[in-house]
Amino acid sequence: MKELLTSLLLTVVVLHSFGSFVVGMPQSSDTAQKLMDIEQRLAKSILNSDFETYSTILAPEWTTIDLTGHILTKSQVLQEFAAKDRQIEEAKIDEVKVKDFGDFAVVTGRSTFKGKYRGQAVTVVLRFTDVFVRRDDRWLVVASQGTQIRD
Repeated sequence: MKELLTSLLLTVVVLHSFGSFVVGMPQSSDTAQKLMDIEQRLAKSILNSDFETYSTILAPEWTTIDLTGHILTKSQVLQEFAAKDRQIEEAKIDEVKVKDFGDFAVVTGRSTFKGKYRGQAVTVVLRFTDVFVRRDDRWLVVASQGTQIRD
């Protein structure tokens, strides 16, 4: 049950969507800074229940692979948001790295999430990967994946 709760919490914060945005090493390129800013906007949108902003940053075909290995679509994740069973109270991202390949980029990092699912406290630490594509001079997330770190 705890793994299910953890997985559901992560589904909501997919990406690294987070309250306190901490970057481990400064990135030198403009693209890296733009993508870090987008990650921060995603975080704020989740914490403020601003799912319209969240949705506009994700490409229509966006999918994520959750901790249990299930593939979830944008629509499924937005439905989970609407259920309001979970609440993100704190989040921290560090060890962020951006690999810029021109019109696509890969962002990796470590996230720590604290929150509640149906009233039960949950803390999750994971490594994440987000794949971004530039379309019409705008960066969109097209795929995400998170792997729980177990000590």
